[in-house]
Order: sequence, then C-alpha cells, then structure tokens
Amino acid sequence: MSDHSDEKRILPEDVPVTMPELPLEITVNTAQQFKALGEPVRWRIIHTIRYQPATAKQIADTLQSAPGTIGHHLQVLEAAGLVKVVARRLTHGIVAKYYARTARIFCFDFSLELTSAASVSLDMITHVRDAMAESINAGNGKDEIKTASAPSAKISAERAEYYRMRLDALADDFLREEPDPDGQVYKLFSTLFKAPPYMQRHSMQETTVKDE
Repeated sequence: MSDHSDEKRILPEDVPVTMPELPLEITVNTAQQFKALGEPVRWRIIHTIRYQPATAKQIADTLQSAPGTIGHHLQVLEAAGLVKVVARRLTHGIVAKYYARTARIFCFDFSLELTSAASVSLDMITHVRDAMAESINAGNGKDEIKTASAPSAKISAERAEYYRMRLDALADDFLREEPDPDGQVYKLFSTLFKAPPYMQRHSMQETTVKDE
C-alpha cells in the first residue's frame, strides 16, 4: 500500500504508472465537494481516471480540452478531496503528476443543510444523458445500450422505499465488481422519483371516476 513518501517519489521514465489500491468508498457530503462536482467537465475527469492514473495533459488529450483548463479542474477536485496525486514520473525532463480518484466508489449523502439534493440529482442525470448520447454517436446504438426502461406505477410510500432499497443494492453490487482487464466500461443508471403533477392529477381523476 502506498504512503505519502511513495507518492512523492519520482519514477524514472521507463517505469509505468499503475493504479494503487484505493479505498473502497468515500462519502460525498460537503458543500465544497458538491460544488466541485457541479461542473460537467469535472465529472468527466473523475470517470477518466477511475481505472488508470493520468496526467493533466493525458486527461486533456482524452477529453479534447486544454491542459491548463484540466489542471485548474484537477486543483478544485483535489482541494475537495475527490482526486489525489498518486505518482510522479520524469517525462522528457519534466516531473509529471499522475492523478487518480480518492476512492473507487463515491457515496452521495444528500442530508445537507447546504445544497439541494434535487439540483445535484439533475446534474447527475444530465451527465448520464450526455454520456449515453456520446456512446450512441460513437457506435450504432445496438451494443452501447444494453437495456432502457422508464415504467411508472401507483404505489405506497412504503413500496417506493422497498424498490429504492432494491435499486441501491443492485447499484452497490455493480460498483463492487472487480475490474476485468479485458473488459469494457459500462455505466448503470437508476433513479426512483415521484412522477410530475400532471401524472398525479390524472391518477386522482381516474380513482374518483371509479369510486363514483
């Protein structure tokens, strides 16, 4: 396991940088952390370095952005405790910093007095939507989307909580999968939310008619 002295040691050019053993999870629950993740580019950075450490230049090349811009975003994420420098290597006479996430899994705690869970959720959904669109545009749509559904059901709050727990358990199992060196990265997105007012009104009108 790496300590701070290992992370500050400068590797020679011929030594590859590998992903260290990261903590399994951290809880994202501060205003600084949620603010840091409020920028879509930072979400992309977080996902880019999940399985392999990278420099600001490498991340910029992957995301087709300017290294200076990525460097700024990395500083914000590092200050929020979401990324860290895991290695330093001499590259063409320059010491390059390699960044990785601070944990494999980010657990979001929305019990905050400082931010809106709804706002963070919308940001997350927007990021997933953009990632899905990018994946579809990169292929033919058949292999990119394994399944998609958006059912609705009229149920009690207790049953809604039951399904929330099932979805959380499924997501937890998915996140804890050991990375397959020969595999590809898949995203799993799930959300359970109260349907908008127009659906609630329609449902109430139907009930009233049946009762009459």
